[in-house]
Amino acid sequence: MKKIFRFGLIFAAFSIFFGCTKNEGLDMKKNSYNLIINGYDWGPAADKLILSVEKSVKKSALNVSDFSVVVKTEVWDWSVMPPRTKTGAGNREILKAYLCSQDGTELTAEEESEFIALEMSVHPENPFSNPFFYGSDMMNHWQKIYDVSVKNEKLQIDINQENRKISPLADQFKMGKSTTDSITLNYGFWEPENHGDKTPLIIWLHGMGEGGTDPYIALLGNKVVNLITDEVQKSFGSEGAFVLVPQVEGFWMQTKLGSTNFETWVSDSNPLVVSCYTKALFNLIDNFVKSNPEIDKDRIYIGGCSNGGYMTINMLLEYPDYFAAAYPVCQAYPDSKITEEKLNVLKNQNIWFTQALTDKTVNPENYTIPTYERLCAAGAKNVHLSLWDNVEDLTGQFFGKNGEAYEYNGHFSWIYTLNNQCAENGIQIFKWLSDQKK
Repeated sequence: MKKIFRFGLIFAAFSIFFGCTKNEGLDMKKNSYNLIINGYDWGPAADKLILSVEKSVKKSALNVSDFSVVVKTEVWDWSVMPPRTKTGAGNREILKAYLCSQDGTELTAEEESEFIALEMSVHPENPFSNPFFYGSDMMNHWQKIYDVSVKNEKLQIDINQENRKISPLADQFKMGKSTTDSITLNYGFWEPENHGDKTPLIIWLHGMGEGGTDPYIALLGNKVVNLITDEVQKSFGSEGAFVLVPQVEGFWMQTKLGSTNFETWVSDSNPLVVSCYTKALFNLIDNFVKSNPEIDKDRIYIGGCSNGGYMTINMLLEYPDYFAAAYPVCQAYPDSKITEEKLNVLKNQNIWFTQALTDKTVNPENYTIPTYERLCAAGAKNVHLSLWDNVEDLTGQFFGKNGEAYEYNGHFSWIYTLNNQCAENGIQIFKWLSDQKK
């Protein structure tokens, strides 16, 4: 199968460190809140508060309109050029208020409780719902300031003290680090509860904006946490799949260690093409596989977006016999750097590319499309491409000015991959991955 498919949406030993706090020890201080953060298609959003109040509140006394939630955080000031950051404040829309247990579970039978949950609306363009800040270094960071103030005069509630951050899916990952030749890579990993002796491994390599030393950035900067949901895991059978998310402190495309100069990145002007993190990443993956003998060495799948898509191709070229299949998204390995020798290596790999035609960050005409077409012409037997017209909201929750489906930046084609929306002949991408073996 080598056909090109263009899709258009009509509607469219471990060191532990955390960006959020793990769920151990949920005891809350009085007059404080837990901030609940979930992964969305555009990144993380704080969509729920759990309040610990001084006195029990009756269910009959709860009224959404009596609450106010104000968030003070760092935002970009576009009124000046060049733009700079400033502290801004915004009201959060409250959708629902209800009595809950300490972990946020709604109480339907109890008539009063000392814990109240507030569910809030989110939006891709609402900076006050986003606990991350995309800095001038082109990387995501936790907001330096994310102060929440909750008030309800009728119930005499005035809370502005954070107890902890909780990310229900990201908190299920364990964290570690791996060092090779003075290069340290952090990573998050997840182990399926019902895995057997031959369980596959999914590897995700983040994009440029998700680098750093905190894997929560890589897990939530894109909706990578979706890889451990039932929707994706069921593609790999009843036992599911391990998930490994390495994180580089800099950028995967660096060819010279310690330099962030774009001239040292893989590009048409740079004669070098191999990432300086290649050996360190391979050792991380290989040692992880060796330390988890339940992983099926014939079913190791590697993929990632943008910078991580480049690194996916890089790893296939450097270790062509190691991976069973690859799923690069908006990959940034220039086709001009893929020689005939490299093409002959890639044509024997099982690869599913994904990209959108509206991608202005990584032009598909210089990267994915020509590489795919050359592979097909060279006789590749198992290479696929989901080429989307654009990137639109899949949920039906967000809309443009004229009521059309909200359109994301064309570079965000990982939304389709991570939501398992890429399909060919009725077979979705993660089911296809599951079927590939060395």
